[in-house]
Amino acid sequence: MPKTTKKLFAAAVLAAATLSAASAQAITFTNPLTGNPGAGGKTLGGLIDSVMGFFFGLAVIVCPALILWGAWNIVTAADNEEKVKSGKKIITYAAVGFVVIAAAGVIKAVILDIANT
Repeated sequence: MPKTTKKLFAAAVLAAATLSAASAQAITFTNPLTGNPGAGGKTLGGLIDSVMGFFFGLAVIVCPALILWGAWNIVTAADNEEKVKSGKKIITYAAVGFVVIAAAGVIKAVILDIANT
């Protein structure tokens, strides 16, 4: 699959997941054995909020560590151009990944705001 097709597919999946979360706010999960609310009694939107919060918290920990690792690769390169390139890639990908995760939360909030009005 070409790179642009992969990117479009990933964007479509993210958009579909966000839209389905926006339209399914009233769905609650119940335990089929006991009849009690499952997943902490959360709605589908609450469950998605929990999952996104987990990944955002993970990104807050992992992204700075990756940026430091990339910086360490650059500092210790000692005229090794491949190690400098590798360090720059690591820093760039960590920053882009963090922005994508933060943007996903913003996009979800905007879609929910539009859907609730």
